[in-house]
Amino acid sequence: MATVGKPSFLPDRYDDVSHDRRYVGTRRSARSSLSLFAPIGIALGAVIVLVVGGMWFVDRSDDYLALDEAQLPVISGDVSDSADSDGAIEEPVVIEEEPVAEEVVPVEDPTVIDTEGLTLTILNGTATAGLAARANERLSVIGWPEATATNADSTDVKQSVVAYSEAADEAIALGIAQTLGVGADSVVQTSAYPGARITIVLGADYLDTAST
Repeated sequence: MATVGKPSFLPDRYDDVSHDRRYVGTRRSARSSLSLFAPIGIALGAVIVLVVGGMWFVDRSDDYLALDEAQLPVISGDVSDSADSDGAIEEPVVIEEEPVAEEVVPVEDPTVIDTEGLTLTILNGTATAGLAARANERLSVIGWPEATATNADSTDVKQSVVAYSEAADEAIALGIAQTLGVGADSVVQTSAYPGARITIVLGADYLDTAST
């Protein structure tokens, strides 16, 4: 009689096989507990390979995917209006940015530049006598060349003007305006005064320091 609780089999040729083998015909020994982690290990290995491969691909293709914004055209207007009556698509309009003008630094100290050939004219546009001569003294005392000081054609000039004709003299005109207390908005480039490179017209807004 077979032992209770244990399966019984008829004797066969597999009964003499060594029990050290893991697989014996249809009779198999119990699996090791480590074999349960084999699928997990394989899955983790596959994930690592995919991640590393993806990072390598992105690193290699980054230079090819980058776009240079400076080379992208700027298109203005409605896209629907870009086609003419014949159905042809017009070329996109590229808007060019205007260059930013560099700030001009006023020359306040005439000794730092070459003033040879620099001519100045000071015109008194008010009824105050000697105004142009005193303004000339304010400039010459710090090193500016002697100016031709005279009266303007009008004595009711409201706002003083410092005029220059050549763009290269803008910094000089700004420096002279600062010395005389004239605002930078009164410095203008014009060919209306051909008698000198810099022409100062003193108006009612000019502060005569000698009279204060």
